[in-house]
Order: sequence, then structure tokens, then C-alpha cells
Amino acid sequence: MKPIKLTLRAFGPYKNEEVIDFTELQDNRLFVISGSTGAGKTTIFDGICFALYGFGSGQDRKDTKMLRSDFAEDNVHTAVELIFEIHGKIYRILRQLPHVKEGRKTATGEKYELFEIVNGQEIPAVERQKVTDINDKIENIIGLTYDQFSQIVMLPQGEFRKLLTSQSDNKEAILRKIFKTNRYGEMTQKLEEKKKLADQELDRARTLKNSYVAQIAGALPRRDSTLFTVLDQNSNIYQIQDALVEEIQYYQQKIKDDQKNYEQAVENHHEKYNHFLAAKALNDRIDSYEKKKLTLQQLEQQKPLYEQKKKEYEAAISAGKIQPLNQQCHALYQDKVKQQQILSEMMQRLEQAKRDLTDAQNAYERESLKQSERDALTQKVNELQKLVPLYEQIEKQNQIVHTLETEVQGAKTIFEKVDKQLATEKEQMARINGLVEQLEEKTGNLNELLEQQVYLREVVNTFARYKELVVKANQFKEQYEKIVEEYNAARKDYELEEKKWLSNQAALLATNLIPGTPCPVCGSTDHQQVNLNHEEAVDENSLRNRKSLLASVEQRKYSIEANYNTLQEQVKKYELELGRLKASIDNEDTFIQQLSAVNENVQQVKLGMDKLAQYKKQLKQMKENYEQLERIRKQTEETFRQKNEQLLKENIVLSEQQKSIPPHLQELSQLQQVIQETEFQKNALLAQWEKVQKHLLEVEKFVATTEEGVKQTTKNIEHLEEKLKHAKEQFKQSMAVAGFDNYKQFESALRTDDEIQSLYQLFMEFSNELHSISTQVKEESIELEGKQKVDLTIAEAEVQSLKDEYEKALQRLNTSKDCERHAIDFSEKLDHVADQIFQLEEKSNQIINLYNLLRGQNSKKISFERYVQMGYLEQITEAANIRLKNLSNGQYYLQCSDRQESHGRQSGLSLDVYDTYTGQSRDVKSLSGGEKFNASLCLALGMADVIQSFQGNVKIDTMFIDEGFGSLDEESLMKAIDTLIDLQKSGRMIGVISHVSELKAAMPAILQVEKLKEGYSKTSIVVK
Repeated sequence: MKPIKLTLRAFGPYKNEEVIDFTELQDNRLFVISGSTGAGKTTIFDGICFALYGFGSGQDRKDTKMLRSDFAEDNVHTAVELIFEIHGKIYRILRQLPHVKEGRKTATGEKYELFEIVNGQEIPAVERQKVTDINDKIENIIGLTYDQFSQIVMLPQGEFRKLLTSQSDNKEAILRKIFKTNRYGEMTQKLEEKKKLADQELDRARTLKNSYVAQIAGALPRRDSTLFTVLDQNSNIYQIQDALVEEIQYYQQKIKDDQKNYEQAVENHHEKYNHFLAAKALNDRIDSYEKKKLTLQQLEQQKPLYEQKKKEYEAAISAGKIQPLNQQCHALYQDKVKQQQILSEMMQRLEQAKRDLTDAQNAYERESLKQSERDALTQKVNELQKLVPLYEQIEKQNQIVHTLETEVQGAKTIFEKVDKQLATEKEQMARINGLVEQLEEKTGNLNELLEQQVYLREVVNTFARYKELVVKANQFKEQYEKIVEEYNAARKDYELEEKKWLSNQAALLATNLIPGTPCPVCGSTDHQQVNLNHEEAVDENSLRNRKSLLASVEQRKYSIEANYNTLQEQVKKYELELGRLKASIDNEDTFIQQLSAVNENVQQVKLGMDKLAQYKKQLKQMKENYEQLERIRKQTEETFRQKNEQLLKENIVLSEQQKSIPPHLQELSQLQQVIQETEFQKNALLAQWEKVQKHLLEVEKFVATTEEGVKQTTKNIEHLEEKLKHAKEQFKQSMAVAGFDNYKQFESALRTDDEIQSLYQLFMEFSNELHSISTQVKEESIELEGKQKVDLTIAEAEVQSLKDEYEKALQRLNTSKDCERHAIDFSEKLDHVADQIFQLEEKSNQIINLYNLLRGQNSKKISFERYVQMGYLEQITEAANIRLKNLSNGQYYLQCSDRQESHGRQSGLSLDVYDTYTGQSRDVKSLSGGEKFNASLCLALGMADVIQSFQGNVKIDTMFIDEGFGSLDEESLMKAIDTLIDLQKSGRMIGVISHVSELKAAMPAILQVEKLKEGYSKTSIVVK
């Protein structure tokens, strides 16, 4: 970063606008800033630093309130503007502080700007000209934070010596700001969080282990075993696991024994149950035999009914065999009736057809006489068709003319529409312009309203805080009055008790006095009056308790009194603040109403400003639309003129063509209408002639076909009558053979196939059931002869008893299996949780060790962050020693010290200086003032080199040094000057504040700061 122009306005000792143009230095990149004490030399550094970062150049100059000039006029705002160059680009930054003008209650005028200057034009370098955005952008452009800039570019008076002589803690803070090593400290914090999480997981695992151990006693039945002994003794997890293994073995053996008992009980039950089933089966057979005998009697009673169904079945079979002959007779009769109906219909159609033939012959004669008329119409159509091309050409020309007329009318309409739109747009622009002027008048007082709003808000907030403090003060006052009463009571009680105790002690002492013996209190041997009266006995502990209570109450009294006094002071402070704001306590409601009204006015003005912005945007758009409509109007007017000329030409051509056609047929549509009508007449005559001919042929053909059909139908009827007669005789013979006396008897015997099948099945089912039951009754009567039913009550009770026994045996077996499963489950769970606890303890120990290592709990007392900083410091000292070797004539070298800090503080960042003359190292604090200045300057330059090497985008083109050269002797001063000259040869601009005449004489240019008699200062640049 190279400064080009610095403008200071009402800044420090500079009253008005002070411009420092660094281009006046020409090619001299090394210059001295000279002037009397207090003239404002350091203020130039403050201005550059404030313009870039918003703060002064030193830690004691960061308060921006002290930067405003005491000489500044009330209407001039404090501002700094800096134009600088970096990485080949030029930027302009402005920071203007807010200022409370006379008669105003709030500060105004705050302003921040950052622009890039390209070809003389300013381009915003940030999207929003806000202080936060500008700060981020500046840090990104320069590549340095404020702390880095203050340490390596802007070296304030005495500030850059801190890195050399301060303790490790202070160096750590400096290096943390410059190299941003706080992230390594954050690693320690993250490890601490991980340590807490690991401890929580370990606690959860141990809690889970205790939960499992507690569940064992409830899950397994208690017995005299090792497991319950170790559980009662709260033994460790490994003893419990061994006991669980023993318990599992016990239950495994018990399962084998219970399994044998269960199998024996099941066998006994099965044997008795089989005997029971055999007896029950015999009883069931006897019951079944009695039921079958009863069923057989019922079936014998139904036998006549099923004999009748058998006869019906046989008659239906006979009737079914001759049914086809019956159906044949009926079919032949139906065919005969149908053919007779067809013959009747055909005779009627034949008579109608003969009448239609006579009509068709008459029509044919009439149409044959119209042949000459048909020929004349055909010739007329041909002649009219020859005129169609000419009419089509005229029609085409008519379309051209019509299209041009439409286009002319359209162009005229558009022209008129655009003209009208222009007038409307002009009126709208005038209206919007008037609204803009009105809104600009209404929103012109926004700044005043905002100032008033800030003032009223401050007053209302002060009122609220004042009332809150008054309430708190009253509460503390009440507490104080109560505590005073409590304190007086406690003190009175203690004094009374103390008096009693002292009196008793005196009485006890008096009882032990021996005449002539010195008193242990006063030393006197003569006691004229001795008090031997004892008051009520007082315990010394009781006295101490009362004294402690009194001290406690007294302490609370002092605390409440202090709080009350503090609140009273704050109340008075806020009363003074209200007085400064010219706000009476009685007028709070008035100020609240005024704030509400101002807030509403500000809101309305802001809404008005939003509308104003919309109207301006709308007005701009309307102007653009108006200009565009003007262009469209000119184009439309030219189009209308061209189309009108073309229309005149085409109308002339159309007139010439219309002279060649008949006057009564002026259009193609009229000609086509005549052709269509003539064609229609011709086609109608031809169609009628063809229709008559075709109809005559169709009628003649239909008459012949109908006559042939009548003959054939008559023959069919005669044939059907002969077949019907033969079928009837055959049916009567078959019915007699089947045993039917008449047709009615035959008809009643007819059944459907399903009915016949149903009769057959009923009879066969009955016959089979009767035969089956008869056979079973006969066989079982033989088998059950001599056998009787058995009483099953006793046998059933024995079976149930044996069943209960094997179920109990099964329950015991399942209980043993459950206990074994629970024991195995708890053993596996404890194995898992023991392994988990071991792993978590290992993990926790690793985290704790790493955590302690990183936070510096080690033999070296060095944290990880400080270890990283030691690396940076070593590189800085290496770079510094290159210049220090020359400045000290090879006598001194800076080196990092390995000595530990006192009082257990962390070490590692201390610096020693190695003296080549003595061959020994010593603390840098032992250097003289001039030597410390040289070492500090070399450290600052070394740090600049290191930062540039680590941050590729950082280019340090400028360095400003404030004082320090006065402590150097002549030789050291010349070497320091040579060092600065070498630096400026590398392209850096170096400015030095100094009162040393030798230094000013050696510099090629001087930035002179002159303090005028009026008190403020002016600057000028002198080039030698």
C-alpha cells in the first residue's frame, strides 16, 4: 500500500481541510516528518490508519472521539480521505465522523465511501457503502488486519518495542493477533469438549454396568450360591462374571434333571390316557349301534314312498325316448305355418311391384323427350367456363387492392393510436412529475425528523431507566430500614449476652482470689469489694453464635447500604442526564406522545420516499417509452404514405381489367354463381334421366324375382304337409309301444334331465343307505354281543391328575431354561459393557493426555498455540538478525530463550540477546535504550518479511516509524539511516518522525508540520 494523497478535515490539530500530496515527494521514497512537539506529526499517521481501519495509529489513540479538532468550526465535519495504490490499482476511501451541531440534539453527517479509480472514473468497490462492508473489503485488499498493520507498517511511538521486551503472555497476545493463531487455542477447547463427552460416555457405560448388576438379583431366584454372595458384597464386575459362569453351569445341570422328570411324567400320562381312550371308544361304538338301529326303522317306513319315485323315473325314461318324434311334429307344423305367412306376403309384394312397373315405364317416356334441353345446358356451361381465367385475374387484383386498403387503414389506425398514446404519455409524465415535486417537498425534512426521533428515543429510554432505578432504590431503602432494625436488635442482644458472660467471668475470678495474692487482671493485692454474685449461666458458644450473627447482619447492612447509595447516585446521574436533555420528569407522557408522533411521521416520510423512488423510476421509464413512441410514430407515418401510393397504382390496373368483362357480371363470384346455377340445372336433368332408367330396370327385375319366389314357396308348403302327416302316424305308434294310452298321459310323464337325474339319485341314495345301515346293524350286533358300557369318571380324574403333574414338571423345566437364558444374557451383557468401559477408559486417557499436552501442562510449560508461535518468532528473529548484525557491528544476535517464566506461567516466547563480545546470552531488557530501538526496528522489519512470505497477496510498500532515533549515538544513527536507505531502494516508501537534526539532514525530503500562532497546524513538503 502506497499513499498518494491524504486529506484531513477538522482532524486533530488541523482546523480546516489539510491536503498532503505524497506525489510531491517525486522519486524520494525516504522522507522525514518534522515539526515542533504537539504540532501534529503523529496525527498524520493517525489519519492514514483511521482512513483504512477506523482507528488511530496506537493503542492509546483508538478512541475516535478524541480525533475531532478543537479548532474546527461547528458546521465542519471531521473526515479523512485517503487515495492509495496497491497491486497496481488505485482506491479512494473516506471516513466522516458524526457530529452534534449547535442547536441539535443528535449527531449527524456520518459517511463512509470506498471507490476504485479506473481511468479517472470512480467505481464502487463494495455493494453497500456500509462501514462493515468497507472494513472487510479493506482488509481483503491490503491483506493485513489492524493489529498487523500497526505492528509492521505503522510503527507508533513506543508500540513496536512491546514485541521485544514484553513477557511471554504479552508476546502471545501480539503474535495471536498478527498470525491468527487463536485457532490452535480453539483446538484445546475442542479437546476439552471431547474430554467431557468421553467422561459422559464412560459414566453412561458404568451406569449401565451397575444397572445390569442390579437387575441380576431380580431376574434370578435367590439361592445359596457364589453369585448372590458376591452381589451382597458389592464385588467387582469380573468376580460377578465368574459367579455367573458357575450359575449357568448349575442351571444347565438342573435343566437335565428337570427334563428327565418331565419325560417320565409325560410317559405315565400317555399310558393312562390310552386306556381311557379305549374305554371311551367302546362306549362310543355302543351309542352308535343304538342310533343306527333307530335309523334302520325310520328307513323301512319310507320304503313305499321311494318305490313310487322309482315308477315315476321309469315313466320319464320311456317318455323321453319318444319325445324327439313329438318335437319333430311340432317343428314341421311351425314350418308350415311360417311358409304360408311368407307366401301371403310375397303375393302382396308382387301386386305392388306390377303397379310400380307401370309408373316407371310412364316416367321413362317423359324423360326421354327432354334430350334437347340437356344438350343446350351443356353448351352454355362450356362457354361460361372459358371466362373463368379472366375473372380469376380480376379477382386476384381485387384481393391485392383490398389488402392494400386494409394495410392503409391499419397504418392509419396505428398512426392515430400512437399519436393518441403520445398525448396520453405526455399527460401522465406531467402528472407524475407533479407528484415527484410534491413528494420531494414533503420528504425534505427527513434528516431533521430522524435527529428529533433519536433525541426523543434517548429521552424516553432515559425516563424508563430512571423510573426503573427509582423503583429499585425504593426497594433497597425498605430493605435497608428492615436490616437496620434487625442489626440493632442483634447488637442489643449480643451486648446483653456479652455483659452477662463478663459478669460471670468476673465472679468466677473473684471466687479464686486469695487475700494478699496479686490479681491476675489488675495485679492489685488489695480487693476492698469483691462481687461473688453469679448471673444466669451463659455458654461461650452461644455468645460466639450471637457475635457471628451480628457480623453477618452487619455485613448484609453494609451491602444493602452500598447498593442503595449506588442506586441513589445512578438516579441522580439520570436526573442530570434528563436535565441535559432538557426533559422534565413531569413531562414523560408528553415526550412519549411526541416520540410516537415523530415515529409515525418518519414512517410516513419513509413511505413517501419509497413512493418517490417508485415515481422517479416510473418517470424514467415513461420518458423512455415516450421517445420510443416518437420513433414508432415517424415509422408509422412513412408506412402509411408508401401504402397509399401503392394502392393508387393497383386501382388503375383493376379498372383496365374490368373493361374486358360483361357489364352484368362484374365479379368472379357472379360468374361462378351463373355457372353453378346452369351446371345445377344440367346435372338435375341428367340425374333425373339416369334415375328413371335405373328405376325401370330395378322394378322389372323385382317383378320377375317375386313371381319365381311365389312358385317356390307354394311347392315348399305342399312338401311340409306330406312330411307332417307321416310324422304324426309314427309318433302314435311309438306312444302305444311305450304304454301310454293317450297324449295327456304321455305329457304328464315328461320330465327334464335334471328332474330325471334327481329322481334317480333320491332312489339310489335311499337304497344304498338302507343297505348300508342294514349291513352295519347286522355286523355290529355280532361284534358287540355280550359287551356293556364302562363308567369313565374315575379314569378321567386319573388322566387329569397325571396331566397336572407333567405340566408342573414342564413349568419347572421352562423356569430353569429361563434362568439359564437370563444368566447367559447378563454374562454377555457384562462382557460387552466391561469391554466398552475398558475401551472408553483408554480413549478418555488418550484425550486427557493430549488435552494436557496442548494446554501446556507439560515439563516445558508450553501450549500448542505457543509452540506454533515459537516457530513464527524464530523466523522473525532470523530475519531481524540480518539487519541487527549490521546495526550492532556484528555484536548482537537475537535468539529465542528456553528459560521458564516465574510463578508457573507458560514459557517459550522470551527473547535473549547473544553478545559476541562476551560469548554469553542475556535478557533483551538489559540492552540500552538505543540498542533496544535498533533491535525493535529489526524485529518489525523481520516480521514484515515473514508476513509477506506467508501471505502471498500482501505487499508492504510503505513503512512509518514514530520517534526512537534520539536514543542512538552518531554511529548507530548513521547505520540506522543506511538501513532505511536500503529499504527504500527496494521500492518502499518510508516516513520517519524525528527531531534529530542529523536524521533530517540526511533525508532527501521533509514533510514539515508547522504549528501556527492561532494554535492549529499546516503542512508542506520540502524536497532538497
